Amino acid sequence: MAFKDLREFITLLEQKNDLLRVKKPVDTRFEISAYIRKTSDQRGPAILFENVKGFNIPVVGGLFATRERAFLALECAAENYVEKFFYSLERLIPPRVVSDGPCKEVIHKGDVDLARLPIPIFSEKDPGPFITLGLVISKDPETGKKNTSIYRLQVKGKNKLGIMAQQLLRHLSKSEAKGKGLPVAIAIGTDPVLALATQWQAPYGTDELELAGALRGEAVEVVRAETVDLEVPASAEIIIEGTVLPNFREEEGPFGEVSGYYTPAYPKPVIEVSAITHRRDAIYQAALTGMPTTENHVLKQIPLEGTFYWELKREHPGVMAVHFPSAGTVGLIVVVAMKQARECEARNVIATMFGTRRNKIIIVVDDDVDIYDMEKVLWAVATRSQPDEDLVIFPRLAATRMDPSVRKLGVAAGLGIDATKPFGQPFPEMVKVPGVDDVSLDK
Repeated sequence: MAFKDLREFITLLEQKNDLLRVKKPVDTRFEISAYIRKTSDQRGPAILFENVKGFNIPVVGGLFATRERAFLALECAAENYVEKFFYSLERLIPPRVVSDGPCKEVIHKGDVDLARLPIPIFSEKDPGPFITLGLVISKDPETGKKNTSIYRLQVKGKNKLGIMAQQLLRHLSKSEAKGKGLPVAIAIGTDPVLALATQWQAPYGTDELELAGALRGEAVEVVRAETVDLEVPASAEIIIEGTVLPNFREEEGPFGEVSGYYTPAYPKPVIEVSAITHRRDAIYQAALTGMPTTENHVLKQIPLEGTFYWELKREHPGVMAVHFPSAGTVGLIVVVAMKQARECEARNVIATMFGTRRNKIIIVVDDDVDIYDMEKVLWAVATRSQPDEDLVIFPRLAATRMDPSVRKLGVAAGLGIDATKPFGQPFPEMVKVPGVDDVSLDK
């Protein structure tokens, strides 16, 4: 049964002893992020900060810091989340418009102040507070197609946010061509499925709220925004409404990003905030990013793995699983497990992956290797590949801007590693201990 809102998910985590309540006063400057950093490093519980200095709004963080919690949010097992996503993509459920919702219990319009929200400062060199788990909703001004994505948002004043956007820039450029700004709404603290749905690599024009509805098994309830022509999740904790200013850019950043390094300051679009609405007893949701592994990595991992599994599977039926390990900042390293049907098929998989995404290192292993255990993956590389025969270098590929090692912006090389056993040839047998699954270490 679908989670009605963020609170139901928090309650479930508490029932499973996977939530820590911090009752002592904590500061939004580094202290909240320090707690989330520690629990992420230790694969610990999600954290609810009940007493944030200077605010009467609690903060929750670390909800997606483990894959297990993400699967719990999706209400599925680790082995069938891919099937659930693709089943849902074929059965989208449009949002249902309702007349009112909890997100409108308190409404501030006109003279709004973002400083009333407990937005954390995460890393040492961040220039100020950043919203890191805001679902940014916009609409294509020509087609009316909606997009919901997670973008980092820098607080730059009481009613001003800098935004590092991607797909939203398509919408903005069309609005700017008409000399108009782009209306946006930012939902903070939603049913956790919504955040996961926004990370799916769906075709342009797919409404992520429709995908979220399919994943939930029922429509996402939305309500009309107060000051912009958009609908927003009715059960959200907080909604920020505004307009991306046309033909205006202002320095945004630096920020401690998913790569584990700071991205430099750069001119980015700016949102002028026109309204903030929220529940009477709102909870602010924060997400840490930075050195792997954080919940930002997990949020990206699961949808990406599903997307590329099916893309590869269509061309290469022997592909059994795809993993974007956190160590590769969810994109720079990809591991594929497969059962080869012919000689050199692993190399074809490598070439396919370099043709579909800005990857850097692609490792293909046999299907007897656990690709979610990097020790096992490196074992396969060490024992099943030879550097002079099984490494393939692709020069001058399009690069992600999140790779700090690139020498020329936008251009990098790719490395493919075929760590599969020689096809059709004898190979030493793996050592196995019988009965391991039949014994327990519980006293």
